[in-house]
Amino acid sequence: MELKLDIRINQLIGLIRQLPSEQKLRIKKELEKEIKKKSIPEHEDLKELLLAGPVMTEEEEENFNNFDNAFNKWTKSLFA
Repeated sequence: MELKLDIRINQLIGLIRQLPSEQKLRIKKELEKEIKKKSIPEHEDLKELLLAGPVMTEEEEENFNNFDNAFNKWTKSLFA
């Protein structure tokens, strides 16, 4: 069974204001969970992705730096 109500935001706020404090706190906690669930995962997923990504070894870093230096010298001499 499904029940749909057409309640405007002001009516909803009015109904919430009539509730006892404990129930208002419960609603607040549920809304905070819902907001957190929808807003944080994007950042958390990105954070997890970056932390789980590959890391250069010292040898790879040295090769990268050598290539970077050679590339910089080549572009400076080519466009100077």
